[in-house]
Amino acid sequence: MQLIPSALIKDLAKRFGLSSEPEYFAGGHKWSDGTIYSVSHSGNTYLLKIIKATGEQHSQVILERLSWAAYLSSHGINTIAPLSSCHGRLVETCSATEQDYCAFAWQKIPGETTPDLHPRDLHEFYRDWGSLLGDMHTLAKTYPRWLESEAQDDAGKALISQAREWEVFYNWIPDLEVKQAWLEMQARLDTLPRTRDNFGIIHNDPHLDNLMCSPQGLVLLDFDVANYLWFALEIAICIYSAYSRAGFHSRHKVPRAELKNLFVQPFLEGYLSRNKLPEAEWDQIELFLNYRRHLMFTVFYEQIQSANPRYLAEFKQEILERKKYLDFDIVELVNSLRS
Repeated sequence: MQLIPSALIKDLAKRFGLSSEPEYFAGGHKWSDGTIYSVSHSGNTYLLKIIKATGEQHSQVILERLSWAAYLSSHGINTIAPLSSCHGRLVETCSATEQDYCAFAWQKIPGETTPDLHPRDLHEFYRDWGSLLGDMHTLAKTYPRWLESEAQDDAGKALISQAREWEVFYNWIPDLEVKQAWLEMQARLDTLPRTRDNFGIIHNDPHLDNLMCSPQGLVLLDFDVANYLWFALEIAICIYSAYSRAGFHSRHKVPRAELKNLFVQPFLEGYLSRNKLPEAEWDQIELFLNYRRHLMFTVFYEQIQSANPRYLAEFKQEILERKKYLDFDIVELVNSLRS
């Protein structure tokens, strides 16, 4: 566990008007990006996240992502609503034992994680998931920033951008052939248009574990990797998440051929009811599904290599061959749903 001085935890809690004793809630492991504490206050429970910072730029990145979450919340999206501190800031910073820290807080939303039900029993959930995504993309079209972050590094490059995400993963990919494929991926992405109708700030990780079912509906959590990317990429992330759960992580193993009707159709019905993408964007879903493959291969490389090296080899081959992910034409499905 990452040790954070108790006096610092209390001080940061007080900066957000939370005077009760903070208690450990989650995170704090060597692979975690921060540690979360719960604080009871005036009959409610609040969560305080403390992150070891890497300088002033780190706090600027966190602030931009929290500002996006706050914008969504203020426009009726069920998500975390960041608290302003007693000083009117969404992010507070401090130092202790030669280490800088950033912190932010929000009120804990009552609810439960996504239930592990058979996909046939999740029709309304999938539709609501698509509707939530569509609403966020509609709001992103009018959000003040849409190409890259205001926060920059010392060289003047945006700290939150598609180029930055690509660079981070290029340096992280452990396999040389996959790294080369990632170079080729960027060359393809460079040919795609970026307009207000297809590109903007997105959550960038709205997978099933970041969704919570509450009395008010679906709630989206964790904006820690929000970025400026294509809206169709975020649709691909959701598809990848649902297919991965059905194929690997759920107790209800469902053949891929059944997921078009069980999941994709209701999800897209929800999305199309809230946002309209340019028709050409649907042609890019397979490209973005392969983009997601690269990321998952990289993030879980060591885990898969240890548990199932044969699957890792198959995973790699799918990336190199740009194997089609869906067993149907999503453009045809979208057109049928629109008609």
